[in-house]
Amino acid sequence: MYALQFSTFGEPAEVMELVTLPDPAPPKAHEVLIGMEYAPLNPVDLLRARGWYGVLPALPAGAGSEGVARVLEVGEGVHHLNLGDRVLAPHPSPAFRERLVVPATDLFALPLHADPQQLAMASINPSTAALLLSEFVSLSSGEWIIQNAGNSGVGRAVIAVARERGLRTVSLVRRPELIEDLRAAGSNVVLLDGAGVAARVVEATGHANIALGLEGVGGEAALSVAGSVAPGGTVVVYSSITGQPTFVSPVDTVFRDLTVRGLWIDHPAVHHSPQFQEAIKTGVRLIAERKLQVPVAGAYALSEYKQALAHGQRGGKVLFKIA
Repeated sequence: MYALQFSTFGEPAEVMELVTLPDPAPPKAHEVLIGMEYAPLNPVDLLRARGWYGVLPALPAGAGSEGVARVLEVGEGVHHLNLGDRVLAPHPSPAFRERLVVPATDLFALPLHADPQQLAMASINPSTAALLLSEFVSLSSGEWIIQNAGNSGVGRAVIAVARERGLRTVSLVRRPELIEDLRAAGSNVVLLDGAGVAARVVEATGHANIALGLEGVGGEAALSVAGSVAPGGTVVVYSSITGQPTFVSPVDTVFRDLTVRGLWIDHPAVHHSPQFQEAIKTGVRLIAERKLQVPVAGAYALSEYKQALAHGQRGGKVLFKIA
């Protein structure tokens, strides 16, 4: 079977390669053989290939981290899945390959009417969004949160989960052409990040007391989120799109008593929690109900991995179309 892997760390387009691997052995008890359909290219995949991630794999390592697949064969003791069921590849999985044998324990059959391209993105971004909105600040219906990276996969999932919970969102973006798109996606307020954004947030929300800010850009963009959160509030860092350190002013942490936290869904305490599994199911349901849709910029065969990597690093959500 075909797969993408890397044998050294470096720039993804230089270290990833298409290889032929032996077909997986038949599944053992409580395992299933799955055939991958779609697998998205995530920032985490690029970070792992570069050797910049929190936990690095042994080399050579399979590339990929999530995706959607069909059940091709079931092992003994698996009674909750049938041949042909669509499932999510357990996160993290080396999903940029044709077939995988995986534990069946946490797998569940997905709605067959749901868009498989959207389901392929259900494990990481929607679960991150759901946990960001539930695990740090107790929020009631009608309250506001603020986020940057509003157009990212996590950002769009935050908008969808927030609407589901009756929360109101301020989404900061870095390009003006994204404003109407995110309003259509359901964000209550969408503002162009930049000078004076905290004052614009106050005006747009009617002087709302914002207790939670979500930061995914890094660098000075974090100052806009922190400056818009009310005194005593919390800013949660979950990514850095720019690769820069997160800047937070001492004015906010010392004089305004802000708390800065972090969320990493691969941390064992998070990854093995019931909340994580429920967060994944929330994302799947929102996708099936068409309340969460992320625009797909391109779908590529595994053999087109160099084009896919180049496209993904230019911007836009890129998938591998495997089956």
